[in-house]
Amino acid sequence: MKKTLFAIALATAGLMAIPAAFAQDASHTAQQGWYVGANAGYGEVSKGPYDDGDFAGGIKGGYRFAINPETSLAAEVGYQYLGRVDMSNASTYGSLYPSNGKSKLQGATAGLALRYNLTPSWYGELRGGAFFAKGQGLSNDTIPTFRRFNSTNYYAGAGVGYNITPQWSLGLNYDRYQGSGKGVQLDTDNYSVSAEYRF
Repeated sequence: MKKTLFAIALATAGLMAIPAAFAQDASHTAQQGWYVGANAGYGEVSKGPYDDGDFAGGIKGGYRFAINPETSLAAEVGYQYLGRVDMSNASTYGSLYPSNGKSKLQGATAGLALRYNLTPSWYGELRGGAFFAKGQGLSNDTIPTFRRFNSTNYYAGAGVGYNITPQWSLGLNYDRYQGSGKGVQLDTDNYSVSAEYRF
């Protein structure tokens, strides 16, 4: 599964690196200015006592700088909720732990996003930065214990999207959030649909 996701991210990066494959209107320029966005999807954890997923969603905003006619670089901040996941053997051991051993992961993000306009309508994007994780769950020990943690980790992702109008776009995304602390490992694969509004 992880190899497949890595291949998707690599393929997206490859598409962005081959602009000659996409004919583009000479008058088209990269997007620039302030924007806000939101995403909703599915966050999956498969580590230690957890092997499941839940609803995930977030918001973000930032400023995008055009660095050439097709490419822009954005500085952005946001907040991401990555769901509550049941422990793998909750029916047997769940009652021994707070919240039946359910995990929870969320946190603020601060990072960069590189966007390449494949055509005036379609774009590809790579992004990454710091994830200020706040989580809780069972430790990945022989005898798990329930712990809460705050830690600074990272996130990285890729996506493709379509510009419906000069202000609105929709996208499909994959992001990886490193969410670990105090022996609790909640690294999450997030698959989402996003919407963006540009001012």
